[in-house]
Amino acid sequence: MKVLFVGNSYTLYGDVPGQVAALAAADPEGPAIETDRVAQGGATLKLHATPSPGSGTGAWDRVADPEWTHVVLQEKSTGTLHDAPDYHRYVRALGERVRGEVLLYETWARRPGHEVYRWGWSGKRPSTMRRRVRAELELAARDLRARIVPVGTAWERCMERYPDLDLYDADGHHASAIGSHLAACTFYAFLSGRDAAQSDFLPPGVDADAARRVRAAVASVV
Repeated sequence: MKVLFVGNSYTLYGDVPGQVAALAAADPEGPAIETDRVAQGGATLKLHATPSPGSGTGAWDRVADPEWTHVVLQEKSTGTLHDAPDYHRYVRALGERVRGEVLLYETWARRPGHEVYRWGWSGKRPSTMRRRVRAELELAARDLRARIVPVGTAWERCMERYPDLDLYDADGHHASAIGSHLAACTFYAFLSGRDAAQSDFLPPGVDADAARRVRAAVASVV
């Protein structure tokens, strides 16, 4: 498989694409997975859909390359909520250029108590925020005949099972080292159809017990 990730800091933190490739390489019976990315902090799919040359990121051209078996489209974490019309317009614009399969990256809700929950569009609490993001992705998935990679759902499951694991960075919305590993394991399990526990890969900053628990949470979702 050759997988292109298009997104922003939720793709960049912990190098999720690189971890997916590393998980595959360290799983003796897993498929070969090569990954690359077009990611920029704070980028929306609207920015990624700006044709080159111009002020875009280059994603407009890269998603159309026939070498990709899968293209992952990741919207800004709040973009599906307060900018839903733009999300649907630009995920469709990019998705229709993809020759392989379109995958939609389900992002996670922010930490309980985060300031985003002051705003009604957020749903006021993490579980509602995650469900609202999922609902917009499901609309887009039907439109594009795409599939959703349930990172946000796995994140929620992991928090329920293992509340002592802090999946968040200090800002309460980006991923910590173990949070990024959860995202990568979700993608690996989704792409390969295998339990990420079959891989010997362990990223820097993540201990083996935390990785074991994250992978168990992912396996219960994917």
